[in-house]
Amino acid sequence: MQIEFVNHASVLISHGDVRLLTDPWYQGPAFHKGWRLLVETPDDTIADLLDRVTHIWISHEHPDHFSIGFFKRWGDTIRARGIKLLFQGIEDQRVADFLRAQGFDLTEMDFGRPYTLGQDFEAICLKDEFYDSLISIRAGGQHVLNLNDCAVADDARAKEIHDVVGDCDVLLTQFSYAAWEGGRENRDWRVAAAQEKLNNIRVQARAFKPKQVIPFASFVAFAHVRNAYLNDAANTPDDVIAAFRDADFDLRVMQPGDVTDGTPDPGAHARAAEFWRAVYARPLDDPMTYDSVEDDKIRASFDGWRDRVFANNSRAAMRLAQKLSPIAVLQPVVIHTDDTGQSWRIDPPAGTLEPTEAKADLVMHSESLNFLFSNSFGFDTLGVNGTFEEARTGGFSRAARSLAIENLNNLGLRFGPGLLFEPRIIGVFLERLRKVSARMKGVGKTEAPTGRDA
Repeated sequence: MQIEFVNHASVLISHGDVRLLTDPWYQGPAFHKGWRLLVETPDDTIADLLDRVTHIWISHEHPDHFSIGFFKRWGDTIRARGIKLLFQGIEDQRVADFLRAQGFDLTEMDFGRPYTLGQDFEAICLKDEFYDSLISIRAGGQHVLNLNDCAVADDARAKEIHDVVGDCDVLLTQFSYAAWEGGRENRDWRVAAAQEKLNNIRVQARAFKPKQVIPFASFVAFAHVRNAYLNDAANTPDDVIAAFRDADFDLRVMQPGDVTDGTPDPGAHARAAEFWRAVYARPLDDPMTYDSVEDDKIRASFDGWRDRVFANNSRAAMRLAQKLSPIAVLQPVVIHTDDTGQSWRIDPPAGTLEPTEAKADLVMHSESLNFLFSNSFGFDTLGVNGTFEEARTGGFSRAARSLAIENLNNLGLRFGPGLLFEPRIIGVFLERLRKVSARMKGVGKTEAPTGRDA
């Protein structure tokens, strides 16, 4: 069994006649002009890679894992070679529908079910929270556990996974934060988020007892003029090396093209560390920008958002939730677009978008607001790319409780009879918002609690 690092969250796991590629995002921006890869993969390298691939596994829908650009650019090659695609079997069929419409050979993996991909090559996919999934691969007598973005942050959650997949030989895991982590003045929040990612690796290593740990899925930069400040506390491979200098596992930093069979290679590790050291030392080149969107276009995009929301949710249930929910959901939210000077009051149950002079909850560019209304994943993208600022304490929490309704819809959850009493949903809302509120109150303190990731 061999693992070849390609880029970011993408590796090629090979054994016998099976060569499984994971999460191919190799070129171009992601998250609405919010992220860039630290290094891009050239076309000739991608072409050579696909000549060897038999299967592609996509962990979840986020564009740094499911790159629509990749599948459109290389679709003919994937189809011609008969490469089989693997994705988690979930109610939300947007990714699966896209892949089927492109004519790909897709298998939707049932969680916890072993799939035999070839002789002595077995894969199990497990769900994590709402979006993410992990893959456990047993091949050639070795066990590779790829957690990518899964937030395995405590012993209880690690045990749940361990009860299914057991110990592993090689662990691949995210090593830095990858979402909005407070505003410009809240660097302590980002320092805490970076430290927590290292703590997560400790939890995971303690649970799964890997012989080798490969830090990956964090080789990106916040690359917009509005979010580049978020890079100020991100972990680098050197931070991971320093944190695990005395660990009882082999830490293996990899650069594009490196290959490991799970045995230590101090020379390759050192060369990769030096490669990334030079990459991280480069200044951010040509940060991205947005173009202003006229008010009429924003109104039209809102109309589409409102129609989608009302088509997928009971308007009566939304009104009831606004008035009676044990947490304040679907309340009016005010967003100020600082490039146009306009403030908008959004009331989801009423279906209204109105100019206002009221104090804003969030400040963002008009293109960001238009993107939010234009896409069912818009608020999720906004939360990851971080191209906004909180205008008042609790503004992000308030906006999330109102404008993230399509995130729930994409997961098959609708406002209707019984949703208000669904403990899973209420619990997730309360916990995530508690963390955000605690952090915003803790500006200037280093003991801020945990946040969200991509």
